Amino acid sequence: MKKEQSTKFLKLCLADALLKMMESNSYDSININAICKQAGVGRTTYYRYFDKKNSKEDLLVFKIIYEWKAYTERHKEEAQQDSGIVNLRFVYENRKIFRLMYKNGLITALMKAFNQMSELPREKSSSYLRAFFVYGYFGVFYQWIEYDFDETPEQIQQHIKDTILQGLKEKEKQL
Repeated sequence: MKKEQSTKFLKLCLADALLKMMESNSYDSININAICKQAGVGRTTYYRYFDKKNSKEDLLVFKIIYEWKAYTERHKEEAQQDSGIVNLRFVYENRKIFRLMYKNGLITALMKAFNQMSELPREKSSSYLRAFFVYGYFGVFYQWIEYDFDETPEQIQQHIKDTILQGLKEKEKQL
């Protein structure tokens, strides 16, 4: 268990270093050496956990998922009643990360993170329904990021409810 904790700690140090650097540098201009130096971690350690191809994106996805798991654990009771608002509040409270990723065009990494955050079943039989909800919610989050989080999580949740109700009313008219 201690090794697992150490691994998480190292990955978080690397992710935090990358995010700190993204505040003043473009994502593309940041190299692995700079991240390792900022984090105080050797390159060998870095490559023990990440491959070369998508390693920076994987760091950011790891950070989001780690923070999301910690957040949902702290809000377990609330999540059992309304996981939607808990997810919205998580995004809002971590909007700095999401802004940096959006600003740097890391949409695929954001989508990957949202997909991993979903607790919907992963069986093939429910994969289309899962994709519908995951990417539908991602679209809402993406729009919210584009508007620079100008509304509260509660307001966004109300937009979602209103949209669903409007769709149901339109469906009733057709029947």
